[in-house]
Amino acid sequence: MTFFTNGFVTLQTPKDFDPIPNKGEFVELSLVNPNIPMTIKFSTTPTMAGLPEIKNAMEEQLEANPNIDVQTADFIAINDDIYYMIISSISTKESQIRRNEFMYVQDNNLYSFEFVYPYADAELDDFYLNFIRSMDIKKAKYLLCDEGYKLNDG
Repeated sequence: MTFFTNGFVTLQTPKDFDPIPNKGEFVELSLVNPNIPMTIKFSTTPTMAGLPEIKNAMEEQLEANPNIDVQTADFIAINDDIYYMIISSISTKESQIRRNEFMYVQDNNLYSFEFVYPYADAELDDFYLNFIRSMDIKKAKYLLCDEGYKLNDG
């Protein structure tokens, strides 16, 4: 069993997934499995918004993109926490991909999981839910302050 930790969050990484270089300022972990093929991205972002505001902003953004078809967007319980979930399909000239996103807010930190793969497969539901359930938050990574945010070094 392999674990990812950054001192703030620990996650159990799925078997057969390899880390790839992170893309983006707040991306903590990027994984790829060439056998499925699937990518997983986990991010932590400072936020002053709660899940209802994040839901509204995400839905506005997705509705503005004609290439994205939202299948499901709702609040769900994972463990004892409430997450906002968006399941969407993205169509391009070459292919159609499925993207499942799960967002959770705690202590002004937004924890975001993104799973991307080239087909819809209900059998993967337990796979990504188990990955999310493995998250153990040790402490908030970001603290809000007058200047915006800072890294929690204490």
